Amino acid sequence: MTIRLYGSWLSPFARKVALALELKALPYDYVDGLLAENRAELHTLNPRGEVPVLVDDGVVVINSSDIVQYLDWRHPEPALYPAAAADRVAVRTLERLADSRLDPIIVDTSFWRWAEREDEPPAGLMEAAQRDLDTVLGRLEQALAARPKPWPFGAPGLAECAWFANLIAVRPMGFALDAARFPGVLAWLRAMRTHPVFAADAKRTAAFLKDLKTTSVERRKLFWSGERIEWLLARGFHDWFFGEIAAGRAMFPRA
Repeated sequence: MTIRLYGSWLSPFARKVALALELKALPYDYVDGLLAENRAELHTLNPRGEVPVLVDDGVVVINSSDIVQYLDWRHPEPALYPAAAADRVAVRTLERLADSRLDPIIVDTSFWRWAEREDEPPAGLMEAAQRDLDTVLGRLEQALAARPKPWPFGAPGLAECAWFANLIAVRPMGFALDAARFPGVLAWLRAMRTHPVFAADAKRTAAFLKDLKTTSVERRKLFWSGERIEWLLARGFHDWFFGEIAAGRAMFPRA
């Protein structure tokens, strides 16, 4: 039975899963779960209405981290996790750093580039994002320093799948990625950009974004959950966020 992935090329987490499937050379059917015509089907599989969702031989898996782990259990070769237990801990630590720290910065500042907006980012948002981005990249640089080049865990796997979608967006989003401060990060990103699986993802996502206005993806109401809300509130942008709610421009996961 063919694997089916419900995702969106807007979602870094869905892209993480697609990259994992493609590194394993696993064929899959892709359904854009955020298109209006597919939302009911997505909610049947995941009542929260979030992507990604993977369906494999009747097994439904939600959450990108759980999906990637499932893929390594079900289809162990080539492995996305390193063999050594200590390295598995290290790669999961990097995955969490990408998912819980990098993702909110990039996604929360991206809305003015693809959503239907008539305003500008709230004052100070981009500056706060750059400060926190530098902290996250500093932690990544330190983690990469003592590891093999160009692949920190010997071959492309979970770490690369978790970081690529948002890391490749840093400079296009207008943020600085200082070559003097983060040489290891940039070398790692260059290696990913030249790998055929990651290069294909970048090309596919660029084409999707180019045609986004012609699709039925919701672009007026923004979807909020988890660390993306936490980062915004923790940096003091609660008035803007509550204004979005009051204006009916915010959506949240269902129960």
